[in-house]
Amino acid sequence: SSPTPRRIASLPMVRLLATASRCLPVPCSTARAGTAAGVVVQRRLLHHSVPRHHTASNPGWPVLYHVGYDKPGWNPDMELEYDVMPRDEFGVPAHIPPEISTTIRHTYYIPPQYYPFLKKLGDDTPELKPYMDKLINGEMTFDDYEEMFYAFAKPLKIHRPLIAMPYRTDAEIAKTDEIMWEGAWLSFRQRVLGDYLARHYFRDFIAGAGIGLFLAWLFIQGHRQYRIDMKLFYLEAPEHKINWVKPRGDL
Repeated sequence: SSPTPRRIASLPMVRLLATASRCLPVPCSTARAGTAAGVVVQRRLLHHSVPRHHTASNPGWPVLYHVGYDKPGWNPDMELEYDVMPRDEFGVPAHIPPEISTTIRHTYYIPPQYYPFLKKLGDDTPELKPYMDKLINGEMTFDDYEEMFYAFAKPLKIHRPLIAMPYRTDAEIAKTDEIMWEGAWLSFRQRVLGDYLARHYFRDFIAGAGIGLFLAWLFIQGHRQYRIDMKLFYLEAPEHKINWVKPRGDL
């Protein structure tokens, strides 16, 4: 016999209750044979994919677009650079403690093709010979270079005609009042021009806003009068109504 409609409607509910009962923990006393004590029988219908924790999205959030950069590992929001190793002024990685990095003896390296020139420079200038020998032997440090530089450095030749004199001549001093008057005159002209432009453009703005408000008022008044005329026409002059349904007497 075919099931009744009430029974057909209750079948999905029965299946749901049966599935829910299988998902509930089973007591140890009623566990099936072969199941260890303390182990419950469950069935979780959940996916086992590993969520991706990165800066593009969070688990469960839809990703509309992903922004990539040519430098992997660079976070533009944090601006913290972990790919480039930080170093000190001598190029030693910063993760080496200063107690060790400061004991490293940093020396300058000069290609061998420059040795004849450095040797000749030391022979011509006896004061430079110790430093040139150190540089050739690869024993010259930064401290030695600073000592050599400040001991033998000389000021550059300055061409005075190309540089303005740091003082004024008597003729220039005599024109001090004239220069001050010219500066005051230029400042006065600038103040007058700024006042004129401010008044001019402010007047134009006020005039334009007033004209615009007047035109808007004219449009609103014309539209209002049009609505009033149409209302009076359809209410007070029914004989002039256009395309109206003629009464048939049954309404």
